Amino acid sequence: MRDINVNLSGVDMNYKMASQIARAIAHEVNGKEPIVVAWHDKAQSRMSPAIEGGDIHTRWHDYGKSHGGQLVVDINGEYDFIFAESMQSESSFPSPYVSVRDAHGQEFLCQINALKNPKKPTEDACIKLEDSGKEL
Repeated sequence: MRDINVNLSGVDMNYKMASQIARAIAHEVNGKEPIVVAWHDKAQSRMSPAIEGGDIHTRWHDYGKSHGGQLVVDINGEYDFIFAESMQSESSFPSPYVSVRDAHGQEFLCQINALKNPKKPTEDACIKLEDSGKEL
């Protein structure tokens, strides 16, 4: 796997910002839409996928590597993301994301591990999908 380390100063980094930066880097490096196969938020002690047993510090990395991960992006030594190319990963394993609709019908893309209530999308776990109420 290829490793990219990014260090940013002057901003209050959070998971959402780190995820967007890592995804943009992975897209530039691979030239394709990347898929996150594993991630680790060290400050919050959260990771995806949540796997029982094994070494708590490396099991997310082991999973990502064994499920098509080709690129690791580390943001400030606090957030790690493992990406696979979209074509390779779509049929190989489940996504760490789930689609959720709120009480008003608005659709969100949410990280399974960060979502506390599957019926209530939250800002720290979800991204609002634009125009989700419009018909195609």
